Amino acid sequence: MKKITYLLMVLAVAFIAVSCEKEPLRQPAEGPGQDEVVPEEDEVVLEQLYGFWTRTVESEDTITNMEWRFYEDGYSLRMRESYEGDRLLSFSSGRYDYKFEDGKFYVKEYRDDEWCVWDYTILGDSLTLSRESDGNSIVWTFVRTEDANDILVGCWDSSYTNGNGDRVEHHYKFHTPTYGSVYDIVYDGSGSSKVNFLYEFRYRIEGDKIVFKRYSTTGYALPECSIAYRLEGTKLYLSEGNGGETMYSNFYKENNIPFRP
Repeated sequence: MKKITYLLMVLAVAFIAVSCEKEPLRQPAEGPGQDEVVPEEDEVVLEQLYGFWTRTVESEDTITNMEWRFYEDGYSLRMRESYEGDRLLSFSSGRYDYKFEDGKFYVKEYRDDEWCVWDYTILGDSLTLSRESDGNSIVWTFVRTEDANDILVGCWDSSYTNGNGDRVEHHYKFHTPTYGSVYDIVYDGSGSSKVNFLYEFRYRIEGDKIVFKRYSTTGYALPECSIAYRLEGTKLYLSEGNGGETMYSNFYKENNIPFRP
């Protein structure tokens, strides 16, 4: 019973904390990819959409980066960040459902009811989405991009007892090969629990180190930090400055549960 309760809790947290093996992005179908897609061929569009797309917009004062990963079954992950010089203006990430119907692209935030409708064009490695909103024309152009190393994608946790005698599960959730989040699940003596969200982060792998750029709850980026790591199957060992390694377990992979942020 304790195992079942723990399983249900971890699955619930997967929806609360905004994501051990990532479902791989499906590669676009080979063929006449350099020709514009015929809007009515919705299935062909899906084959060409799967993968990783990026978009960067620069103005005189700001830079905005967007990442969009399209998986099968109408599931996608999108991230957006804006900077003014070195100062972070905004950061957001989340899951979005999508579909193609009657030559249109439909997208909505996960658990939302309203679909946003876009016109689209896929031409080679370029994806253009456009629509009208309040009398203004919105045009987004993305470029198909090679993704980063995905070996850490998944949710990793390690347990300890805090000063109050409560059991704490510390989680690193690598949503994608480039960003993730950190949170704790605290279990008190009565058996109840709560989730403490700590921060979101961008990351990259450099040799045997993970380089983190953390975002605080106020939205500002904290200084980069690096942590040495070692990966052995479903165990991730992090040298977090305590004089040794902390072992984190991949609960999803160990229990054959599909991982989705």
